[in-house]
This record gives sequence, structure tokens and C-alpha cells, in this order.
Amino acid sequence: MQVALAGFAKFNNSVLSSRTGNVSSDLGRKNLELPDLEIFAFIASVFLSIKGWLTWYGDIASVNRLRAPVSKRLVLLTAPLVCLAVILIALTKLAATTVRNDALYISFYLLVGAGWLGGATLIFPFLGISARDDVLERGNRAASWAVTGALTGVSCSFAGANVGNGPGVEAVLFSAVLSSALFIGLWLGMDLLTSISDAITVDRDERAGIRFGGFLLGIGLLSGWSVAGDWVSASATLKDFVTSSWPAMLLTAVAVGVEVLFSKASVHLSAKTSPSVVISAVYVGLALVWVVSRGVHS
Repeated sequence: MQVALAGFAKFNNSVLSSRTGNVSSDLGRKNLELPDLEIFAFIASVFLSIKGWLTWYGDIASVNRLRAPVSKRLVLLTAPLVCLAVILIALTKLAATTVRNDALYISFYLLVGAGWLGGATLIFPFLGISARDDVLERGNRAASWAVTGALTGVSCSFAGANVGNGPGVEAVLFSAVLSSALFIGLWLGMDLLTSISDAITVDRDERAGIRFGGFLLGIGLLSGWSVAGDWVSASATLKDFVTSSWPAMLLTAVAVGVEVLFSKASVHLSAKTSPSVVISAVYVGLALVWVVSRGVHS
């Protein structure tokens, strides 16, 4: 707690213009307001981290081991660590200069990321797929692919909100809300148009789970890219987000078309795993190529 208080004191003494150039004129906010939001973000992140990850790892520990073999448990055990590593890389390599050069800032935003991911795991069941019910309780391999894709997609979506220079945590949270809303909206749209969640949870179609996992990671990458870049103002970020969200929407349209084709395909073709693996890799590959080739937009 002393470290946290020392960190907040440091935030309070910092000069906003020295962190972001002349961004303060765009925000129209006083430096004295920043610590309050950072304290709130700190408390909320601690709560969501404890709630989300105690539930996540508590489920892994408590569910009957005969229902969930070691392989499925290992995936759920390690996936959050990989996701935090993704966020850490974004913070140390692509975030604002003041963040990259300050271990306290990195720790703070990593905690915010842990809370963001922890909160996301709590809403996964409301989106149609549950790590506990489908993966651990029912031993559903298809759901395991989907949950892993969802978690990594959320981490990429949040990581993008940290890319570029900005005035502080308010810019990160604003961008993260936009990118996560896009991610969840496209997830719901995909499910509404294809009922892919039913194919995964009811029919236990592993091929559908593989394709859906790749799709979720792909739109996570693209939704994160849609908010990446230097902060100018909330209105400018919103405008840039609107004009940059079309690649994620296009990928969703392609994925919907693919699911329609699979629903009409012959039983022999739909029963093969390799086409779904290739399609999932294509989703992720296209998203990666787009993000890397286009870079951080300004």
C-alpha cells in the first residue's frame, strides 16, 4: 500500500504537459483531477482482478478432475498469463514514452489490464460460452478453443488501447471501452447470425470452436488496432475509431459467410478438422498482416 500511495503522489506531482506535449489543451482538464481517476482505476482493478481471477482459478481447482483432464486445465491455467504477457509487451514497447520508462506506470497499467481481463471473464457466460460450465464441467473441447480465443482477443483489444502517447489512464480507459465494445458487439453479431455458440456448447462441434476461437482473436487484434495511436482528444479518438473499425467488421462478415457455407457443406467436409484449422489461422493471419502493415495510425 505504501508503494501505491507513493505512486499516486508521483502522479500528482507530475506535469501533464511534460508527458504528452500540448495534449492538456485538448483535454481541458486540470491536473488535480487525474489522481482521483487513477485511484478509482486502481481500486476497481484490484477488485475485478480478485473477483475475476479467484473465480477463474477457483473453478479450475474445485471442479471434478475426472470431468476436466489435465490438458484442459493447463490451457485455462496458462492462458491468462499469456494474455498478461501480451499486455506487458504493449506497455514496454508501444505505450507512451513516460510509461515505457517507468516501472511504476507499467505495473499500474498491467494491474488495470489484469482487472479488465478479470472483468471480461465474468461476462463470457452471458455471451454464450462458460469456462466453468462448458470446459470444466462438461469437458467440451470446442468450448476450450472458443474461451481461449475470447480471452486472448480481449487482451489484444485492451493492449491496443495502451499504444501511443496519451494524457493518462482516462485515455486508456476511454479507448479500451471503445475497442472492447466493438469486440463484444461483433461477437454477439456473429452468434446472432450463425448460432455458433449453440454449435459449440450444444453440438460440441470442435471444428466450430476452432474457427470461432481464431475469429475472436482476429477481431481482438483489429479492435485493438482501431484505437491504437497518439491521443489528441476524445472526439478525435471516437472519429478515428469509427473510421478504423471497418476491418474488424469486414472480418466478421467473412466469418459469417464461412459459417453459412459450413452449415450447407457435406457431412464429409464439415467433419474434417484441417479446413477449420486453416480458416482459423487465416483469420488471425489476416488480422496480423493488417495490423503490422498499417502500423499505428495517427
